[in-house]
Amino acid sequence: MDAEMNGCGIRWNPAASGAGAAVALKRVEYRGMVIKAGAFEVVGTQRFVVSLSIARDGVSVASQKVKFFDPPSEDGLFDDPAAALECAVSFARAIIDGEVAGFTVDDL
Repeated sequence: MDAEMNGCGIRWNPAASGAGAAVALKRVEYRGMVIKAGAFEVVGTQRFVVSLSIARDGVSVASQKVKFFDPPSEDGLFDDPAAALECAVSFARAIIDGEVAGFTVDDL
């Protein structure tokens, strides 16, 4: 099945890896930053690990700095790709807003 967009701006491909694992991606612009989140199914578990990156919007790719973060979860996995992406985007917004101690994007 090809990737498709749903109403929440999530790009979803249930078999992107060719091995049957699902992938969901989301890109959000927030306060001059670009948030990118991906939820990747751990093969055979129907659970998802999430990746999160934040970069400054409007910077050329050649000079762009990107920071990667691990959004919080009880065991590092999520039961639902949409929940994984929402957690990642919420965490990124909190980092950008300076609400997460020890995490900053001021140097981007």
